[in-house]
Amino acid sequence: MNRYDRQERVRQIGPAGQAKISQATILIVGLGALGSYAASQLVRAGVKRLILVDPDVVTVSNLQRQALYTTFDAAKKRFKVLAAKEHLQTINPTVAVTAIPAPLTTDVIQKQSFDLCLDCLDNYTARDLLNRLAIAQHFDYLFASCAGTYGNVMAVSPHKHPCLNCLFPNLDQLKQADCDVIGVNTALIPVIAGLQVSLALHYLVDRASIDFSRLYTIDNWALTWNRFKIKKRSDCPTCHTPTDQLFTKLEQEQPELKMLCGEGAFYTTLTAPVDLVSWQEWLKQRSLLVGTSPLFIHFQWQDHPVSLFRTGRLIMYQLATPEAANHLLTSIKQVANEVSKGGQP
Repeated sequence: MNRYDRQERVRQIGPAGQAKISQATILIVGLGALGSYAASQLVRAGVKRLILVDPDVVTVSNLQRQALYTTFDAAKKRFKVLAAKEHLQTINPTVAVTAIPAPLTTDVIQKQSFDLCLDCLDNYTARDLLNRLAIAQHFDYLFASCAGTYGNVMAVSPHKHPCLNCLFPNLDQLKQADCDVIGVNTALIPVIAGLQVSLALHYLVDRASIDFSRLYTIDNWALTWNRFKIKKRSDCPTCHTPTDQLFTKLEQEQPELKMLCGEGAFYTTLTAPVDLVSWQEWLKQRSLLVGTSPLFIHFQWQDHPVSLFRTGRLIMYQLATPEAANHLLTSIKQVANEVSKGGQP
C-alpha cells in the first residue's frame, strides 16, 4: 500500500504534487507548540527532509500544548529538537530530520539549503531577524502565531510582497513584550498549525497560486475567522532598508547576554570557534560532562545545565534572573580561559 495514497487522491495534489512534496526540504524555526504539530504533519505528508531549529529543552508546562513531547522528555529535560527528531522518525523513518539545538542566527540560516521556512517562533525579536534574513537571502516563509484563543497565518515573500514589518507596523512594541507569558487554548494550536501546513503543501505543489498579501485570523472560542489584504508599505523601515544595513540596527540593539523567553534560559557567544575536544577532556576530568555531539557539548556547571556549541554559542538554563545568568557567565568565561591554556584538575 502506498503510504501517501489518500493524499495523492486529493485532486489539487495528485501523484505529481506528491512527487514535489517528496522532494522538499522544510526548515522549521521553533519546535514548541506550533512547530511540534507542523513537524508531525509534514513528516506524515512525506516531505524529503526537515531541519529543526530550537535551543530550548522540554519542560512539564510544555506538555499541555506541544504534541510531540512526553513526560519522559520533560523529566530528562531533553532538547526539543532532539526529542522531536526521535519521535518523528518513529512516525515516518523515510524522512530525514536534522536537529539543530541552537537559537536562530544568521549563520544557522546561511548554512542550510531549504525550499520553504515555517516561522513557529514565540517572540518577535526572532521573527524580526527571520524576516530580515528572508529579505536578504530571498527565501519565503510561513508566519503563524497563537495567543489566547486567537491565531494568525500568512505566507510571506518579503522581497516583493509585504514583510512582517508591513503586517505589524508596531513591531518594535511587540518586541518589547517578547517574554510576557501569555496563555493559549490547547485546541487552537492544531488548528493554526494545520492551516500553516496547508499553506506549506499548497506552496510546494503550486507556489504560483499562493497569495502573499493575505492574512488569515481565527478565534477558536467564538469559532470565527477573517482574512485581510495586507499591502506592502512604501515607508516600511525594514523592506526599504539596503541589504547591507538590514542587520546593523539589530546588532546595535543586542546585549551581550540574551534571554530565551519562558524557560529561564540565557545565551551569548564566547570566542569562536570553540575547541570542543579540549572542553570535553576538561569536563570529563571533573565528572561534569553530560552529553556530546559533533556540534555541541552539554554539561553541568554550578548546578545549572549548560550547552556549548562549536561556533562559540553558549546557552545556560534554569536561571531565575539576569543577574544570576551574568554571574554564571563570568564563571564559565574563567573556565574558558583555563581550558584554552590547557588547565589541569
